[in-house]
Amino acid sequence: MEKESFPDVTLADTAAMEQRALNPPTRTDGEVTKDTFVVLKPKRRSVRVSTRKVLIISFIVFLVLIIIVVVTTLVNRKLCELHRECKGELETVSSVTTDPIPSHDHLQHTLDTINSSDQEPWSSIRLPRSVLPTDYHIRVKVDLKEQMYYGSVNITIRINTTTKFVVFHRCHIDLDNSSIALTSPYFPTKNIVRQMQVPNKNFHILETDKELTAGSLYTLTIGNYYGPLVKNLRGLYLSSYEKQDGSVSYLATSQLQPIDARRVFPCFDEPDFKATFNISITYQRGYTALSNMPAMSTRTIDSQWKETQFETTPIMSTYLVAIVVSDLKPRNFTFDSDYKKYELRMWAREDAYSQTEHALDFGIKTYKYFTEYFATPDVVPKADHVAVPDFLAGAMENWGLVIYRETSLLYDKQVSSSHDKFTVTLIVAHEIAHTWFGNMVTMEWWDDLWLNEGFASLLMYLAMDHVYPTWNVFALQVVDLLSTMVKDALTTSHPVSSHIIDPDEIPQHFDSISYSKGMAILRMITGFAGADNFRDGIRRYVQKYKFKNARMSQLWDTLTESFNNTFDVARIMESWTCQMGYPLVTIEEGDGHFILHQTRFLLDQDIKKEHETNASAEYKWNIPFTYVTQRQSHKPKTVWLNFTSATIHEPNDKWILGNYEFIGYYKVMYSSQMWSLLAKQLLEDHTVFPEANRAVLIGDAFAFARANVLDYNVALNLTRYLSKEQSSIPWESFLHSIEFLKGMISYNAAYTQLQQYLKKLVAPVFEMVGTADKGELPEKYLRRVILSLACDVGVDKAVEYAKSMFANWMKHDARLPPDLSMVIYSVGIREGDSTEWDYVWNKKLSTTVASEENIMMESLVYTQKPSLLWRYIKWLLDPSKIKPQDVRVVIGYFSKTPLSRMVAVQFVMSQWDDLIAKFSNDQFILRDIIQEVTAFVNTEFNLEQFERIFAKNTPKVASKSVENALALIRANIGWMKTNYEKITTWLEHEKY
Repeated sequence: MEKESFPDVTLADTAAMEQRALNPPTRTDGEVTKDTFVVLKPKRRSVRVSTRKVLIISFIVFLVLIIIVVVTTLVNRKLCELHRECKGELETVSSVTTDPIPSHDHLQHTLDTINSSDQEPWSSIRLPRSVLPTDYHIRVKVDLKEQMYYGSVNITIRINTTTKFVVFHRCHIDLDNSSIALTSPYFPTKNIVRQMQVPNKNFHILETDKELTAGSLYTLTIGNYYGPLVKNLRGLYLSSYEKQDGSVSYLATSQLQPIDARRVFPCFDEPDFKATFNISITYQRGYTALSNMPAMSTRTIDSQWKETQFETTPIMSTYLVAIVVSDLKPRNFTFDSDYKKYELRMWAREDAYSQTEHALDFGIKTYKYFTEYFATPDVVPKADHVAVPDFLAGAMENWGLVIYRETSLLYDKQVSSSHDKFTVTLIVAHEIAHTWFGNMVTMEWWDDLWLNEGFASLLMYLAMDHVYPTWNVFALQVVDLLSTMVKDALTTSHPVSSHIIDPDEIPQHFDSISYSKGMAILRMITGFAGADNFRDGIRRYVQKYKFKNARMSQLWDTLTESFNNTFDVARIMESWTCQMGYPLVTIEEGDGHFILHQTRFLLDQDIKKEHETNASAEYKWNIPFTYVTQRQSHKPKTVWLNFTSATIHEPNDKWILGNYEFIGYYKVMYSSQMWSLLAKQLLEDHTVFPEANRAVLIGDAFAFARANVLDYNVALNLTRYLSKEQSSIPWESFLHSIEFLKGMISYNAAYTQLQQYLKKLVAPVFEMVGTADKGELPEKYLRRVILSLACDVGVDKAVEYAKSMFANWMKHDARLPPDLSMVIYSVGIREGDSTEWDYVWNKKLSTTVASEENIMMESLVYTQKPSLLWRYIKWLLDPSKIKPQDVRVVIGYFSKTPLSRMVAVQFVMSQWDDLIAKFSNDQFILRDIIQEVTAFVNTEFNLEQFERIFAKNTPKVASKSVENALALIRANIGWMKTNYEKITTWLEHEKY
């Protein structure tokens, strides 16, 4: 069909828009209940009357005007109050004001209020499907000087079912309601008889005088809207950085996932309302404008302004639209794939330009790999990857314009560690994978967010393993998965596919369950179906649902077809996606065989007993159980537990090892005799077991001990072999597992005994690995882990090395080994006072390498001076000290030492109201503050304090996190009562 032309916006138009923004009409505050609408009645046309009638009408009009003034004042009070209830609104997190213009419309109509009812098409929190968008023409003017943006949009809509209402989203953008129109060159024009808002649902509703007939096409024009550019990290927002000459450079960037496209332009802001987008950006000269597609044309308007028009996007969801206006510098490369030319560009501030080299090199190889893997090229002919100074998430996969926080894209090989390189590589691979899973094929609704994130998480490892086969990346993800399984073993977890109704619930599902568990259960399919069969099934799925939305069931059906019905994938995977948690497979020894039983694993066994009294709470899974035996230690076999038990016909006089290579998302419990045989094998020759299984044995044993289904003696006995372990993965699993134990006994006498035992384990390994900064990534990982532990437990040689390196760095600004610099900084801070602390803080302020800035921020929590820790943690409330995007990171650092944990607990208890006031509309920050600070709380006294504080003042967006935290504290209290004495006895017996 021919699209209606987009009306030009002249400089005079934008000047008028700016004037309205700078001089808004004055209003007063009031209150409107959430079940009422603001109704906007259009003005009636004037009519010609006689002179006599004029006098009469004038008198009537005068009286009416008085009434209108009174009524309008009262209604407007309510309107302002209601508009602040816009779902998902983020409080200001910087010194820049969030409200340079009023957060309401410049209404040019008489206002009434009416009550809603369940029969109306907007009664649901979801948009009605009566009107479907097919194409957007968006024109945006970004004014970085005035920190405002102005826009207009034409939306081509198709009427799906006959209706008199058009309902779309808008939130915190002011628009001129008189500029809204419905027109069509093919169908009769419809007059808009009234406009309504439902602010708590972000709905703007148009009612027409006559019905819009199913099948008809219209253009919805919103000719005038605008909003502020503020540092709230949502929608189209303001960011800035300091240049080398000390001047500040501002930029505008966007983050629209999950429901913030409505903050940038009026739209149908749900993932299945896919459409094409034609975007035009007007901006000041001296900057570059980027969007999802290549620039089609750029013209100079005058001495101050330019305009760039971009090509039409593929059909995609609103949350993938992206805009960046900046003075950042690109590193680009154009290459030929098997399908077409492709341009890849990495953008960063000029003084970080050299740090984009690794991302560009890896990005080229990854795009080529995925193009071959999917047998489908990216339909967007370019990809811009942009590192911005202020970004809340790690990165966002906007189609053709991927946006990152700087630490996720930039890598300086002279300063950044191997861990930094791994992180950048991981995130770049994840975002590129979204091109196919998320962008090209999109989940229908946020219930299946895990389809986007789980697939991207699996695919990122495939790409990394292809490009860097020596990194052993699938083993490196073991520790992350074990951590996820701890969270998934709580009754407050959620299924990967969760029923989401309220959009406020969406951000809480951007968690390790959706990402890591989603990845794990998909990888399990590759285990029983085969990697090649899985790839072929995914290719078919992408081809079938390209540019569409798909449900989880459609993925399973496609895979079943691709596997020639060998596996009923839907039946197998339903138990893994639709119920929370995971199975514990118990191996029972029979007469010449093994019997496998399954039950749900819970960290709190008391809760488990309560649940088991309810038959409906009995969880069962279809489990592809893999194993090896002592006689055939490298020939894995598979047996299925189809919601029941199973029997393995193997001699049971030797050990058996379940979940070979950790390909399945379940834990394995052995008998006491079998645990002893496994521990003996580790001591005799630990390399018989794959390093992933060595890590899992330790991780599972400590998880079982924490859940009181295994004695801590058994778990601790497994660790004795570690003095010979030269792989970082089992060490990291052990340190992650022991972190809980250390956190729980931090303020008790057993803590010193535990430190001495750890010293006995790590000292010989430290002698083996040394401090020379050499080797491949796995060797460098090991050296970092071992040096860190050795310094923490007081291995003299390690501590002296770190202290001397730190002193030399302070005195001569000597370059530190990148992989060891974090350990060196932390020891220098721990052994020093305010002089060392201030020196590192000032170095953090001056570095141009984001990853170095991060490790310096982390090292600061190792001080043993409470006053310095209190100063540092209070800066969480000061955006001039700690960026809003870094609040979550820094609060996590405070879990590192006993003293910093104590300070963090006292801070949250004393500053809870301030934290709520600051972050009440940011689900991620509040979630992480609550989780990190309460993780090791284990006294009745602190439980009562937190219960009182949380009950007094907790916003809805944090309710789930509070529930989780209180459940965990209660479990911690029970753990101390059950296990503390046992651990003390074992450590005493060990005699370190």
